[in-house]
Amino acid sequence: MYAFGLKEASFKYVCGHMRGSPAEFCQEQQIKLVTARRGLCAFQVLVHGDQDFMLAVTDAPIFYKSGPLDIIRLEVSGRLPGAVNKQLIGLIEDDDRQLKADLLLTQDAIFVAGRNLQPVWVEFEIPESASAGIYEGKVILWRHRMFATEEKLGELSFTIEVKDVTLPLPQDYHFYLDLWQHSSNISRKHETPLWSDAHFNVLDKYVASLAALGQKAATVIVSEIPWSGQGSVRDLVYPSDLFEYSMVRVRKDASGEFRYDYSILDRYVDLCERHGIKDEIEVFGLINIWQFSEGGFAGAVDYIDDIRVRYYDEASGSYAFLREGNEIEAYIKALEEHFANRGWLERVRVVADEPADLELYQRRLENLRRIAPSFKFKAAINHKEMLLSPPPNLSDFVPFLYLLWDNWDDLGELRKLVPGRFLWYVCCGPEWPNTFLRSPLIESRLIPVLTFFMGCNGFLRWNYTVWPEKPRERLSFRAPFWPAGDTNFVYPGNFGGPLLSLRYKLLLKGIQDFELLWMVKQAGMGNKIQEYFSMILRSPLLREARGAEAAERAQETGGASKAEDAQRTESAWNAESARNAGETLQEKRARGTLRREELYSLNDADYERATALLLDALADLGRNPEEISRQ
Repeated sequence: MYAFGLKEASFKYVCGHMRGSPAEFCQEQQIKLVTARRGLCAFQVLVHGDQDFMLAVTDAPIFYKSGPLDIIRLEVSGRLPGAVNKQLIGLIEDDDRQLKADLLLTQDAIFVAGRNLQPVWVEFEIPESASAGIYEGKVILWRHRMFATEEKLGELSFTIEVKDVTLPLPQDYHFYLDLWQHSSNISRKHETPLWSDAHFNVLDKYVASLAALGQKAATVIVSEIPWSGQGSVRDLVYPSDLFEYSMVRVRKDASGEFRYDYSILDRYVDLCERHGIKDEIEVFGLINIWQFSEGGFAGAVDYIDDIRVRYYDEASGSYAFLREGNEIEAYIKALEEHFANRGWLERVRVVADEPADLELYQRRLENLRRIAPSFKFKAAINHKEMLLSPPPNLSDFVPFLYLLWDNWDDLGELRKLVPGRFLWYVCCGPEWPNTFLRSPLIESRLIPVLTFFMGCNGFLRWNYTVWPEKPRERLSFRAPFWPAGDTNFVYPGNFGGPLLSLRYKLLLKGIQDFELLWMVKQAGMGNKIQEYFSMILRSPLLREARGAEAAERAQETGGASKAEDAQRTESAWNAESARNAGETLQEKRARGTLRREELYSLNDADYERATALLLDALADLGRNPEEISRQ
């Protein structure tokens, strides 16, 4: 006995936690999608069987390795706007030991144990050349065993309405996405020699996947292990190698002169440029080096910062580290000169990851400015003092989400002083909104929407490929400090490239929502933006105080530990937000009774309805621009 049905793209299957019978779970037999050209257009198909079976998304022959078994083949047919991509969805174990849907597999078939559901991702490419209109299609399921002729189990129906709207290419997205890259970890997981041709062949596929999201920044590492392995020394149960190594090679010749080889760094920046990632070169390893003294990761050099530069000594034939401050300063000056010679200085941002000591960070900034006055600086900020009293040389601001919300009323004047970009970030906190494996998938889509709503230029996260030792077998690492999924948006594939995730896809969907909001705003239809947010945001304070006013201001300007911050309360969420509830949102959070649903919708239909509103407005603009401009 089999059951099958359709679900929205943001559905997340949790193995063994179905509500109701499989038939009830699979009761949706049709679905309607609305999209723009170049828009992400997808749904999920759920298939359930009482007994074990194989599910195939190919028309190639499939046999089960252990003998006769039902083979269920999933086919998509009809009048389609473009090519269709069918991918089995893999399950990943979360911190609570539950298996949750996340991984988009490249294999053609999968064994499904009886009484379990198997989700399938079905995505349609909507090319720029697609004609506006309604397309109808079917999902057909066929069954056979061994050499028997296939029989049709049943079919599901869908429609895709393509609006007369075209999204920009990812490289032209206005949303400023900054996902940090960890190239050394990619080398380890794909078992390639570090910085070899084989490594760069793999990196090419990862950079391409970032470019498809509209990534803006290329991450380069210019000293050894600037995060000291992310504190991996503290995890004795599941030790994982998370060290990131320098892209600059240094040697000391026989005459005692230091020579610098930037070929690896240049090759990586050039690779990113070829994929359209060319807005920023973010440089790690020159400031705020992380130290874990208990593991010996401190005191590598007698200097104001623990910058670790390894070199080869030709005279002795040995490797060593720079020890003297003047040697470090000469290295930094040479690096500045190289960026200048390549014409990259305007794009370079020397990044600090959560500096905790404001006074020390200011002295380090001043020191770097003295050595390399052309450098610009950027910081992920998780302390109020640094946010509200920033160092004068800081160009780009990236506050932690709750820090941003807690100090919202004080940020107006600060925003005017920010010479560069204003982004925000989440990491191992807060619990919500976030992109953990346990997070509702819709929150990945919400993040770019919140970015537009808050008037920020974009979003930063540290976690594209910071995998623990065996991420597809055990993603959980240093829990509960790092919830599963905190470390990655993609997984290492056996084919020498990344396996994407549902969280990746929903983040892309949200980025495209951001682009539609931007297009509507450029068309002068502010009323549509307000209507859009009224469908998604639940808190009056978020919807009214932070909404159109914040977005307008940001678009015009253009411009504690993680664990402690994750426990912060939103002081800005005050009585205005819950007058009728008899309790402020701040009080609710302090008591642990505040729910994410009180702030934003978790219903996929609300987001689809809101996006359709924007698409309709833009499509109407093309047909009758004078009428729309008067609204």
